[in-house]
Amino acid sequence: MNNEMWLIWKNPQTRRRYKIGVLTYNKQQYLFKYVNPELDDARKNGFGFFPGFDNIHKEYISKELFANIETRLPNPARPDYLEILNSYGLEKDSTKLEILKATKGRLLTDNYEFVPAFDKVKVQFDVAGTRHCPDVKKCLKLISVNDKLILELDQNNLYDKNALKVILIKNNKYYHLGYVPRYYSKELTELLKNNVEYSAMVQSLNFESKINDEDISVVVKLIFN
Repeated sequence: MNNEMWLIWKNPQTRRRYKIGVLTYNKQQYLFKYVNPELDDARKNGFGFFPGFDNIHKEYISKELFANIETRLPNPARPDYLEILNSYGLEKDSTKLEILKATKGRLLTDNYEFVPAFDKVKVQFDVAGTRHCPDVKKCLKLISVNDKLILELDQNNLYDKNALKVILIKNNKYYHLGYVPRYYSKELTELLKNNVEYSAMVQSLNFESKINDEDISVVVKLIFN
């Protein structure tokens, strides 16, 4: 089990995502620290600090999951708590870290999320930038769970040299659905440039997500040879 997660901040105006921190768990304690190279860039573009971690130079240590992160998880006192766990494929006895990985700790009230550190053995991500893709309205009518996807380097992207398009294949036609989120694009681009064989498909869909501000929430599952 990968016990490292990345804290991502999304600029509310540009929607660009920055990897600003790392949360790790070693079965004895949790550790959080801010990390570069994207932290400085994020601070220049409006990021201050994550609530509860106000010293960007400090390493925070706790035997339990930090309270300011735990409050981002579903409240066990909610009457629909078990339904929430079930909707994420979790069990009643799932650990707090497992729940954080599944929910990403997202809230309606801010622009943070915790994502698993990149691991070639298990790659899953939410498609980003669907609102920028002219094919998305067509995809809304066509896309289904288990549909085949391919990743394609966007060589004309002026903002990210590692930008990867997510392409939906349906009825032998190709539709630009969105992009791989920036926090995974570098690692995936390196694998693709090395011609590593892979399979990508739609794992789940959400057409009315209140947390993800995309036109459609698509979770992609990747398997590499």
